[in-house]
Amino acid sequence: MRCHRLTFSLFALLFMGGCQSIGFYTQATVGQSALLWHSRPISKVIADPQTPIELRDRLVVVESIRGYGEKTLALPSGHSYQRYTDIGRDYVMWNVVAAAEFSVEPELFCHPVVGCVAYQGYFNQADALAFADRLASQGLETTVAPVAAYSTLGWLPDPLLSSVLDYPDADLAALVFHELAHERFYLVNETTFNESFATFVAREGTRRWLVDTNRHVDVLHFEKSESQRDALVALIRKTRCALAVLFAGNLSDGDKRSQKKALIDQLRADYEQMRQAGMVSNWGNWFDKDLNNAKLVSIGSYYDQVGLFAQLFEEARGDFGVFYEQVEQLGDESGRTREPRRLCADRRSTRPVIFGRSGPGTPVMHSGFC
Repeated sequence: MRCHRLTFSLFALLFMGGCQSIGFYTQATVGQSALLWHSRPISKVIADPQTPIELRDRLVVVESIRGYGEKTLALPSGHSYQRYTDIGRDYVMWNVVAAAEFSVEPELFCHPVVGCVAYQGYFNQADALAFADRLASQGLETTVAPVAAYSTLGWLPDPLLSSVLDYPDADLAALVFHELAHERFYLVNETTFNESFATFVAREGTRRWLVDTNRHVDVLHFEKSESQRDALVALIRKTRCALAVLFAGNLSDGDKRSQKKALIDQLRADYEQMRQAGMVSNWGNWFDKDLNNAKLVSIGSYYDQVGLFAQLFEEARGDFGVFYEQVEQLGDESGRTREPRRLCADRRSTRPVIFGRSGPGTPVMHSGFC
């Protein structure tokens, strides 16, 4: 009965989106419904004697992670990650991100209830590639990124997907905490705020989980990995800032293109130098293929405002409950004094608006860890 009600809600929103959006909402409804239809309670999968030992052990770890998130990180204890779905492939969906040739801001895709987001997700890779081609034909730069997990913001009972079970324990914990953070609250029309918030919660939550479960070697590896990621994100952001200055200038389009190419080439060279020095992890495939504005902004969505939340968490003295209250207060105040986001400005100047949950909505194609 629950599945029928959820599916009805999704189809209702399909018609709210208008005729041009029917194809997108249809695939979203069918894809989401399939995940729910084929899911099984994790407790039953664990208890089933036919369940392979490896799968059972991974599900036990997930149960522990979810319980820790609820008790220690004050994350929602609702119905997400209590069921398991074997999707039979490596990725559940593919996100399309787009940006103009001379812009470091993403194109936004707007939907009923949830507002505008900086990506559009498809359960079929061919559909994502076709949509990216349509955007490219309009002169936009695009990238298509595979997604192993996403959040429906608590509107639907998100199952654990087989696509994430091969993750190391720390990465699995970070993914679960990231997606549950989206359920904690959601800010309408603010992709960067939402994803940066979830990234911070996942990072701090994973660090605490590793310490509290006495995984001391994993803690050291996690800290090194995060340090390398921070260095790489800072390098990418430096390039985006330089591009923003270039695009805002009065040069001809031809000159902007040539200088843009030089900046991206320099980014590749700097990355390779840092990689060889062991300062960053290996993102070779990401840098080798079609490095463009869309790819650059996709990274920014997840990290540009992490520093804001780190500061709030410090002010909350490490208390997650107090931290969430401060974030909600920030969002509430920003609804009255909204300021535009500036890439190279202090992240504390960003003023998002909290999304009020007034009823069930279409699932947002959130990528967990791209």
